[in-house]
Amino acid sequence: MNPAGSPYLAIGAAVVFISLGSLFVRLAEAPPLTIAFWRVCLASLLLAPWAAPEAARAVPALTPRLRGALVLSGLALALHFATWIASLSHTTVAASVLLVNTAPIFSVVFAALWLKERTHGREMAALALATAGAGIVAMDDAGGGSHSLWGDGLALAGAATLSLYHVVGRGLREALPLRAYVFGVWSTAAAGLLVLALAFGQPLVDLAPRTWLALVALAVFPTLLGHGLVNRALRGLPAPTVGLFMLGEPVGATLLAWLFLAESPGALTLCGGAVILAALIVLTRRSG
Repeated sequence: MNPAGSPYLAIGAAVVFISLGSLFVRLAEAPPLTIAFWRVCLASLLLAPWAAPEAARAVPALTPRLRGALVLSGLALALHFATWIASLSHTTVAASVLLVNTAPIFSVVFAALWLKERTHGREMAALALATAGAGIVAMDDAGGGSHSLWGDGLALAGAATLSLYHVVGRGLREALPLRAYVFGVWSTAAAGLLVLALAFGQPLVDLAPRTWLALVALAVFPTLLGHGLVNRALRGLPAPTVGLFMLGEPVGATLLAWLFLAESPGALTLCGGAVILAALIVLTRRSG
């Protein structure tokens, strides 16, 4: 990545790459734990030549508390990928991506409960709006029965575990170099997902060529490039600005599902999605 490039171009490209994630998950046509494991494992292996030596020097120097936080953060990320990817087998891409993007709302709750951070009126308003939006999306999915509602629940679990990953990892980002932090968390997540996949008897090697192509694309585009460009943009733009750009992911993922998967969201999902996006805008702009 060219350090002289515009951070706005970086975050714009990141939104495009991350929006491809749900499409590649669907194209993989494999069990959720298989997809989740290989997504993180392949991304970790690709990053290893640049990050592993740095991590080998930096991680042992951490305090025991921070090493515990690294493990907990990685396991939370593993559960995020497992639950969100599983949700795409039960509900629409639009509903899944909209609900998993409520993670910042969960972060407000976790930070208030565990870190004793003060919750302001704007954050409470965002929480109420997001809850209402999620309820509207669930109303749309209720027509599909418990199968679709289970997918909504998995997507919300993915949001909660993603926010846990962010909250737990706050101190780690200052204590570790960026590449060492990312590699440490991703490799821990891959180990956790490997244990889960083996425990549930999910296939890991006997996969179709098309599945392998989708898994490699999933590791490269939304994971390495997408999240890598987000980190690049955060060095040149305020976090609230990056957060506002990232609201393009649900829109992009929904459009891609419509174009390539012939999946059209219902009217209530679109309405609920608009409410959720409004809540996230209110929350993201709190420090802008």
